[in-house]
Amino acid sequence: MTISDAVKIFVEAFSEEKSRTYPYVPTQLEPWLWVMQDTPDRKKARKREVISISGDPVRTVERIAQEGIGWHFVCEIHTPDVEFAMIREEYKRLGYRAVSTEWLFVHPLGDLPPRVGGIEVIKIGSSEVMATIPQTASHKRQLMEGTTKFAIHDGSQDLGWVTHIPMRGGDWVSSLWVRPEHRGQGLGRALMTELLHHAKDQGDKASVLLATSDGARLYPKIGYQQMAVLQMFCPMKR
Repeated sequence: MTISDAVKIFVEAFSEEKSRTYPYVPTQLEPWLWVMQDTPDRKKARKREVISISGDPVRTVERIAQEGIGWHFVCEIHTPDVEFAMIREEYKRLGYRAVSTEWLFVHPLGDLPPRVGGIEVIKIGSSEVMATIPQTASHKRQLMEGTTKFAIHDGSQDLGWVTHIPMRGGDWVSSLWVRPEHRGQGLGRALMTELLHHAKDQGDKASVLLATSDGARLYPKIGYQQMAVLQMFCPMKR
């Protein structure tokens, strides 16, 4: 799988998730450039996100200006061997500030890690099963059509979640979460392992995700390979 393939899965899955409340549309402007945004009829539009794999901040910013995109965030995705600081300094020179950094991982779904013993993971593919999970948050998680969730609970509250979103060419892993006081007990590994076995059973070609620094330590242990780095920027002036 190439970076372009992985980014396509990310863009389409991310847009699909955000479209649950209102259409959030991905548009590919160039082979190396995507824009995700609300449709024009939304009065209070959410932020536009530009996804660039050009490796050239100047070219990216010039293309954004040509398109007249307006207020936006840029996600510059590049291979790990590129100097982080070089990309950051170039965007700063162009009038942007750094917002965050994440890591793009891909699992080829060949050799899978063994399931974690002693932890029951619930596979959720229907609203009936979803209703059996004791959720304690005020905003309850919902099952989006076509996706599968995995959850862990102790009978009185939910302890962990992760979502599998099938896409053409692979799957997207969304929203791995473990209750803070239960982290470090293998729950994240148990959730991800069940998801990977499900993905392979479904015939997915690869599993793709974005990780924070915490996730970046977990995912290689279960077979994910770091493919790229995502640095997010926004204009210093609105």
